[in-house]
Amino acid sequence: MGEGAEDPPDETAYATRIEEAFIAERGTPFLLSAKDWQLIRGWRESGVPSDTVVRAIRETFERRRARGIAGKISSVAYCAGAVEERWQMEQRGLVGQGEGRRDEKPAEIAPRLQGLVDALRLAENVAPTEIDREVLRKAVGKAVARIEVLSSDAGFDDIEERLSAIEATMIRTLRRALSPEASAAVEAGVAEALGETAGISSEVVDRMRRALTRREVRRRLGLPALTLF
Repeated sequence: MGEGAEDPPDETAYATRIEEAFIAERGTPFLLSAKDWQLIRGWRESGVPSDTVVRAIRETFERRRARGIAGKISSVAYCAGAVEERWQMEQRGLVGQGEGRRDEKPAEIAPRLQGLVDALRLAENVAPTEIDREVLRKAVGKAVARIEVLSSDAGFDDIEERLSAIEATMIRTLRRALSPEASAAVEAGVAEALGETAGISSEVVDRMRRALTRREVRRRLGLPALTLF
């Protein structure tokens, strides 16, 4: 469901969409428990779009696959933290909404990957003096090399997961190489974006802080977000 689309008006349709997304990621049949229904009802009554819940479920499974964690997730409740995190981020305008370009064909994905490579190389040449340029060159070079071997036939979700991992590695390296002044500016930008976090679990706040740190480092160095969206 794209940006601006409305959620199904009735509770059953809302829950069914979430249930289908959970089953698709889990890979095996699944019936919602009473606890799951209560949780989903609470999301709907709180105004959380079903699209937000679906994206959070996908992200939860993607993180588990990236970490090589075995075993089945037995409850939608396992994804509750991710749903809370994404909804908080969306409300603050810190992440995009909607399904974006998940139905793009490989032929449409390849140019976007090349665009990311070109943008990285450009940023490497115009980066500010607040970072060691040799560290920047090596970090960007490694990211470019990893992007260039991605196959557009792998599928949207798989490529998105790999791009996220590439960006995380690159940003960790660059974050450590920033000047003290730039590092302090990044921290200040993250704190301002987070704002008041009372009532939000510490785990969600930590994940939001990591995501915002990546954004602030990209901004200061003029780097593109490594995503197909």
